[in-house]
Amino acid sequence: MVDLTYLAEKTPGQTLLPTDPQGRADVNRWLFWCSAHMAPANTVLVQENFVKQRTGRGPPDPAEVARGEALVAQTAPVLDSHLAGRTWVAQERLTLADLSLAASFALAGPARLPLEGYANLRAWLGRVQELDAWQRTAPPMPPPAARS
Repeated sequence: MVDLTYLAEKTPGQTLLPTDPQGRADVNRWLFWCSAHMAPANTVLVQENFVKQRTGRGPPDPAEVARGEALVAQTAPVLDSHLAGRTWVAQERLTLADLSLAASFALAGPARLPLEGYANLRAWLGRVQELDAWQRTAPPMPPPAARS
């Protein structure tokens, strides 16, 4: 998060980080919320359902998967509710808040994040993923690690 704001501040003419205090506070609120809540919740399922498979470290731990699903169930409704009637997370435009949050969902499919009940969140994520900048920088999915 610090790197995002630093880069935005160093880029003349950028529009992703507001310069006014109220706008910046709005974006920062979601950057901090992502770091404290959404990203950690998603990371559990990324680790269990994606990383372990890709690195050949065994099957997902059912207790950890349940914990990750419970964390997503606690945090995703907050974002989904906030996005009701909105196109973007903050400032009625694309900001660092959108990019930071979307990054935590980058592996939503292979990590099997339980997002079925969150229509606003899924629609917003689709908008972010349609951005040219997102498509140009999205990493290709590596093949699964061979099992021995």
